[in-house]
Amino acid sequence: MFGPKERRTLLLTGTAAVAAFAMGYGPASAEDESSGNIGELRADTVIVTATRRDEDAQKVPVAVTALSDSQIEDSLIRDTNSLQQLASSLVVTVSNSETTGGVIRIRGVGTAGQNPGLEGAVGAFVDGVYRSRPGLVLNDLLDVKQVEVLRGPQGTLFGKNTSAGAIVITTNEPEFEWGGRVLAGIGDNGQQRLMGVVTGPIIADKLAFRLSAVTNKRDGFVKDVNTGARYNDRDRYSIRGQLLAKPNDDVSLRMIVDYIEKDETCCAAPYVRNGVRAPLIASLGGTVFDPTQEDDFKVAMTSPPQSDAKEFGVSGHLNWNLDFATLKVIASTRSFLATRNTDVDGTDLDLANQFNERTKDRLDTLEATLQGTNGRLDWLGGAYLFNTSFNNPQTQVMGADLGRFIGGFFPRPVASLYQAGDGDLLRRFYQDGNGWSIFTHNTINLTDKLKATVGLRYLEEDKDGGGEFIVQEAASCSSPLVPAALRIFCAVPDYKTSFKDNATTYTTSLSYQFTPDVMGYVSYSKGYKAGGINLNRTAGTLSSQTFLPEKSDNYEAGVKTQWLDDSVLVNLTAFRLKFTDYQRNVFTGTETLLSNQGEVVSQGVELETRFRPIEGLDINASSTFADTQYASDISDTTLAGRQLNSAPKWTVQLGGSYERPVNDNVTFFLSSNGRYQSGVVTGGDLDPLKRQDGYTLVDGRMGLRFAQQDADISLWSTNITDERYKVVVFNSVLQSGSLQAYMGDPRAWGVEVSKRF
Repeated sequence: MFGPKERRTLLLTGTAAVAAFAMGYGPASAEDESSGNIGELRADTVIVTATRRDEDAQKVPVAVTALSDSQIEDSLIRDTNSLQQLASSLVVTVSNSETTGGVIRIRGVGTAGQNPGLEGAVGAFVDGVYRSRPGLVLNDLLDVKQVEVLRGPQGTLFGKNTSAGAIVITTNEPEFEWGGRVLAGIGDNGQQRLMGVVTGPIIADKLAFRLSAVTNKRDGFVKDVNTGARYNDRDRYSIRGQLLAKPNDDVSLRMIVDYIEKDETCCAAPYVRNGVRAPLIASLGGTVFDPTQEDDFKVAMTSPPQSDAKEFGVSGHLNWNLDFATLKVIASTRSFLATRNTDVDGTDLDLANQFNERTKDRLDTLEATLQGTNGRLDWLGGAYLFNTSFNNPQTQVMGADLGRFIGGFFPRPVASLYQAGDGDLLRRFYQDGNGWSIFTHNTINLTDKLKATVGLRYLEEDKDGGGEFIVQEAASCSSPLVPAALRIFCAVPDYKTSFKDNATTYTTSLSYQFTPDVMGYVSYSKGYKAGGINLNRTAGTLSSQTFLPEKSDNYEAGVKTQWLDDSVLVNLTAFRLKFTDYQRNVFTGTETLLSNQGEVVSQGVELETRFRPIEGLDINASSTFADTQYASDISDTTLAGRQLNSAPKWTVQLGGSYERPVNDNVTFFLSSNGRYQSGVVTGGDLDPLKRQDGYTLVDGRMGLRFAQQDADISLWSTNITDERYKVVVFNSVLQSGSLQAYMGDPRAWGVEVSKRF
């Protein structure tokens, strides 16, 4: 399963954990050993909201990875993308931008592609508010209390678009005592990170506030050899303000306002393979890297890939403890605006360009739940409403060198038929939608040890949308000299259509508490991901402009255990997850093809462990085996039996953290985390040339904590072994046989100083 390189890098992580273990049993721990036994060194109880109730993670019949704020900080989890370092069933990939190219996968299944009509198979929620697209959640983690990665369909409690799972992020609330934190860090490649948090009372015991902000900058690691410009940088900041009112002991009101801004030159993709057109590009004066320079992060482009985004949200949260139940209401509105300019062909020849792509997305939601207990019944019911609007105009036209380029490989005088500026002067996709659902989720205590859970949700939604095009058609579109394959940017019809659907999702489980520390469960859940409108340039030429919803059936059995007086945690889950009408989106190099492909099956085993042998030392390890394949009942039979793209069969995570007092004021701390991922084909067409072999990423952090000053200083590094790996490999535009890749971040390191008050 693991090659020499993977074993070596995993060994590095394990060595750090074992070293910390050994240090813990050295002389400095003698006093600890004499003052008590291992039974006093208990693992923390983790409270999760996976069932929309606050419950011990070891007692809920749900496969959930819960990450505390200390785990997130120790493991250098700075943004949502990095969560996969600690959650072995989670894979996050980013291609042309986080705005439109982010994909979140759980158990090998997510939704990929550049079609804005698609919605994700993994839902993301921040403080209970749904984020409708991956681009709205792939942000810095600011002042976070806890993150839960829920594996398998979560449609009963979390609604549509959770057919593979959900990510639930909870931030810290305002407090009625003054406090806060400041952090400043610098690192190689121009890294700068500043964070500040302040909280306190406005009216004692009645009204409190919390203000959090972070800014994150870094120079790009991909270099343009012609201009010296650096691409794939970081330049972003987030700010969140909160008010918490408690007029009495039964009622609390929380208002959250947040704003996120990104102004980045991202993302450039080095060539990983030169096709038959590479000599032509060189003969026309373009730059061709031979061999390709992906490991050196080199490109040559006519214009930088600019990507800017602004996101604004407001939400109100009511919690009201009634005599018979607890009422919770969340109302929210979120708006998102992104702009992007792209050198479509990725060369320093001017072949095609995309200008002024603007994505405007707004989502308004209202959810109310009522939860209470009645004897052996713990019941919950709720309703959810949403309204959304989406608008995506852009310009995509031919470049000045396109005619010479096509004339160079086509043996006819056609160069003059492709003029700069011809193409889509306006290409606009739009969609408006609304929907509602009602749901219930109930736990019945059949005996003191046996529990049954039954949940049900009914939903309806309605979408209207389509595409509008203003095309300055090239002369090649009407010339008899030009074959159909070379007639590009030709006129396409406008279209407008609608999509309506309703669905029922449900879940049921039985759990048995064998002992206070051992619980087993079996469950079945049905998931749903919305169908919709095909927002693609060629959709108007198709017989239908809509696509079907994606549904999932998940069978799961798990056991959750704690041993040695709760100092050891071992959880094991077996699952079989089947998708029907799987939504597949593939870029061919000239167009994007959307289809419902029939059945996909993901089945496997997940293991999570945590070990606390002595005070101050935590070791954690997890592994996922997920065989995620196209089944035999699919539209494209050539895919049958093949593993989905970017779906590793194996992921293994190993990490540890350790604290050791130096004296009464100073504590040394050390943490390290490694994640191995087996080889995958990264392209949706499953071209074996787009394969990325297995690799391991290792991160680490060490430093000193000063108790009297309530401050710490740390040295950190990510991708310590400087692993070079491809995240997504894709067909180069108009360049048969050429491939480009969005590369993973190289090694980085830095120093941070933090103080709490």
